Amino acid sequence: MKSTLLPESSSMLLNRLSEKLEGAASLLTMLEDKADRKQITAAELAAVCCIVETCASDLDEVLEKLDF
Repeated sequence: MKSTLLPESSSMLLNRLSEKLEGAASLLTMLEDKADRKQITAAELAAVCCIVETCASDLDEVLEKLDF
């Protein structure tokens, strides 16, 4: 029977990823509010994209280690 418990290092990484994604969601909310008044810059969008892409890459790494 395969264990469903995550190694501590993977669990910690997933917690960090969750926090980073919550931060990205918060930034998107701020950009939505800004878009009502001003134009959003490419740099602002790039910052959010960078966070999400890094999280996706890190998540792929965790899933590979867990053999998903």
